[in-house]
Parts: sequence; structure tokens; C-alpha cells
Amino acid sequence: MFARRRIVWTAIIVATIALLVFGSVRDTGPLTQQDRIDTITKRIACPTCDGESVFVSRASAAQAIRAEVARQVGDGARTDDEVVAYIADRFGGAVLLLPRGTGFDALIWVLPVLFTVVLSAALGLAFRRWQRAGTVAAVSTSKVAAPRRSFAIGIVLTVVVGVAGGVLVARQSGQRLPLQTPTGGIEDSTASLLAQARFSGPTDVKTAIELYGRVLELDPDNVEALTYRAWLIMLSARQFDELIRSQAYTSTITALGRAIELDSAYPDAMCFLGIVVYRDGGDAKSAKEFVDRCLERDPPAEVRGLVESLSADLEAELNG
Repeated sequence: MFARRRIVWTAIIVATIALLVFGSVRDTGPLTQQDRIDTITKRIACPTCDGESVFVSRASAAQAIRAEVARQVGDGARTDDEVVAYIADRFGGAVLLLPRGTGFDALIWVLPVLFTVVLSAALGLAFRRWQRAGTVAAVSTSKVAAPRRSFAIGIVLTVVVGVAGGVLVARQSGQRLPLQTPTGGIEDSTASLLAQARFSGPTDVKTAIELYGRVLELDPDNVEALTYRAWLIMLSARQFDELIRSQAYTSTITALGRAIELDSAYPDAMCFLGIVVYRDGGDAKSAKEFVDRCLERDPPAEVRGLVESLSADLEAELNG
């Protein structure tokens, strides 16, 4: 009987130590400025999106926050936590993917630990009662099974305490981004499909188009998917005959126009519209208007590079 109780208490101690180690082991931090920017933006939710971090989203609000984070990291005046606090103060605590460590939000960190401690204490009291009951029961041969029942119940409660505490601590002490399930896998959501499409785009255009298409099946008004699917289709069509290029041009203009209608502040759609109207439609005057409006919206660096090179060609043609 004593050996069994010792096994149970050993299991409790091991589970507690494992939880403490899990909660205390943290990354020592990135080494480069870009690593810092990525780490910080993964902790901040896009204020105008549904379930996306600033790191993932291409919405105009997310781009503005990324630009602010990059500026502050470049200045080197604030730590990562101070940058996150600054963004949270401007947009409200709702943009945090991880809760604050102060005020009411601190309860989210405290409650899992408190819950585990209370259950462990209750389990300890229960063991004492079961020990007394087992001692009394041992006197009567008709109640020999009582210690075994107590031992089984103790094992079950130990597992419950360990699992409940582990789940709570894992949810609160580790960062779980919108693309991740509690087990660390990638769920088949709009956000994950967008992320996969972005990675595929530069090297596998066909796969990227298919992924953006799946996003639009789930969310027909997704601005990023509308924009980049149309753009990639137009790029792909340029290698085919005039009929296919003409059809692609029409569908691309329609899709980009729809994206701009949904979010007039989204720069990427305006930028690609300017490029397509000039390169594939030959309309320099309209393209110039779209390019200027694109640059006013502060597009991402990779898109800005495409548009700035085009802008010089437009100036030469219109002023030549």
C-alpha cells in the first residue's frame, strides 16, 4: 500500500515539474532586426482581419503596424515587449495575441497555475481520507478491495490534474498563432491557405493559384486572394496566344477592380492594376493614375519595387 501511494505522489511531482519546465523554457530571442520584427508581429493581431496576425496579414492596417514595428526596431530605443505595449496602447489590448502580464489580463496567466495548485491540494486531502479508509477497511476481509479502489481513483485524478494543467499552461504560456492548432499543426483555414499560397507563389505559380482559389471558395470577398490570384493568372497567360491573354486580361481587371471596391486602401490591388493596364493593356495614362495611387498607399517592398521601375517607363512615355 505504501509503495503504491509513493508511486502516485511521484507521478504528481513529475507532472508538476514537467509543467513548470514547460512554462519556463523560452526562446532567448532573435539576433537580427528582421528576426525581431517577425517575432513581434507574430504577437500582434491584425485589427481589421479575422484570425490573422500582423505577420501573416496583408491588409493595409497590418502593413501600417509592420512598418511601425520596423521603425521602432530600427531605432533600437525599445525592447520587444515595449514595442508590443506601444502598439497595444494605440490600438487597444484586443490586438494582442498573448495577454498582458499586468492588470486584469494577468488573471489569464495566474488562473491555470492556481487551478492546478487547488486540484493538487484537493487530491492530497483525498489521499489522506482514502488512507484512513484503507486502514479501517484492512481490518475486515470483506473490504480488501477498498485500497485498490482508492489507488485507481488516485491514478485517474492524477491524470486529470496533469492533463488539465498541461492544456491550460500550454494554451497560455506558449504562443499559438492563428495558423496553428493546440497541437502545433496547421489547420486548413483561410489564413493557413493564404500563408501556403504566399510561399508557393515565387516558385510554383500553379499551386499558388489553386490555393488562392480555395481561399475564395471559403471567403469570396478575400481581398488578398482576389488580388494575387488575378495577378498570377495574368503573369501565366503572357506565355500563351492572344486569345488566352485577352481573356486573362479581362478577368484580371475585373478581379482587381473588385478587390479595390472591397478595400480601397489595399495597395497591392492598385499596384497590380497599374502594371497590367500598362504592360498588357497599353494604357499609359490610366496606368500612371493607378501607380500614383498605389505609391500613396505605401505598398510592400517587393510590390513597390515593381511599381517604381514601371513608373520611370510611364514618365518617359507620357512626357516623351
